[in-house]
Amino acid sequence: ILPLSGRLAPAGKAVRDGYLANFYAARAAGLALFDLVVLDQDRYPDANAAYDDAVLQGAGVVVGPLSKQAVTQLAQRIDRSVPVLALNRGNGIQSSDGAPLVQLSLSPEDEAARLAEFAFGQGARRALVIRPATAWGDKVEQALEARWTALGGSLAARVAYDKREDHSPTVKEALDIPASERRARGVRDMLATNIEFTARRRQDVDVLFLLAANSADARSLKPLLAFHYAGDIPVYSTTAIYRGLPDELNRDLNGINLVETPWLLGASPSLRVAIAAGDTGSDSYTRLNALGADAFLMQWNLPMLQAGPDALLRGNTGLLTMDPGQRIHRDLPLATFEGGKLAPR
Repeated sequence: ILPLSGRLAPAGKAVRDGYLANFYAARAAGLALFDLVVLDQDRYPDANAAYDDAVLQGAGVVVGPLSKQAVTQLAQRIDRSVPVLALNRGNGIQSSDGAPLVQLSLSPEDEAARLAEFAFGQGARRALVIRPATAWGDKVEQALEARWTALGGSLAARVAYDKREDHSPTVKEALDIPASERRARGVRDMLATNIEFTARRRQDVDVLFLLAANSADARSLKPLLAFHYAGDIPVYSTTAIYRGLPDELNRDLNGINLVETPWLLGASPSLRVAIAAGDTGSDSYTRLNALGADAFLMQWNLPMLQAGPDALLRGNTGLLTMDPGQRIHRDLPLATFEGGKLAPR
């Protein structure tokens, strides 16, 4: 069940193409597969109606829906008769009365937690956070802080930027440059003469979490760090800063470490070729292609993941595990921008 004709159609089609690529690859490998019915959720009044039709048509498992609102609707349903592999995380408490509802999502919160683990593992302990002044920024920062402090790290400072404004004052504030400039003015006033002066950034941070909302923001912010004397601080970001496509402007991201999906680091090349050969245009939504491919992989291997917390599945969106609440978590590898290109670490 995917949105295939409304506002979310490009995203739904990208997920569908990733799923079908893995489905047909498995069939070509001789696996005995199930019959498949694709339903356009946009043709139904809501997710419940689409689910009812899927059950009426004999579905033994439902993959989808994609939007948070639709997943929430199915999660709160008390009469689920067949299992659901949802492709987002819903709000509210999942009913325990119906069939299982597993939630697989490209959650930025998982990425933020993974960033904290990588940075802490490299010896960092005092962090600075720069993030957008949005609900998305709040959510990602909260996930980062929760994991970072659980590991034993601390936040020296945090600032939120407005993308409509010049980012330089935000970076200066984050690095406490104004305090250094005030000290210099005080010395000049005291001596009543001009003195040579180079501003000094704060010295109480050893890592910077640049939680930019997109590549344009990151490309604006990263060069400002060097301009304001912080080019030597390790910088970590989420996948939000990389569209997955070659771009000369990515040179401004050089030196940034980010967690990235195995799909964009070279995993499953045959599936990516198959999607591109289909010429549907959905390969522009490459991480959603990976989500679809993993939806098939998850459906095929769900009993193994349900065996216990130590079960792992190597997917295209990360190393997948399932918690007791039947939420899938993604453990992503680290990569670094070098020469404008993303290179695995």
